Amino acid sequence: MTRDFRRTVEDNMNPINESCNCSPYTMAAVAGCILLCIGIIVYALIGA
Repeated sequence: MTRDFRRTVEDNMNPINESCNCSPYTMAAVAGCILLCIGIIVYALIGA
């Protein structure tokens, strides 16, 4: 049981799986879109 728990904790520590087929460009584009959306929300809250 301890091994299963330790393996589960180790798997949760690495959010990106090693077998992920996403290119760095895709991850950068997703991060950019998220930051853009957050920026629009913050701008709307400050400007209101």
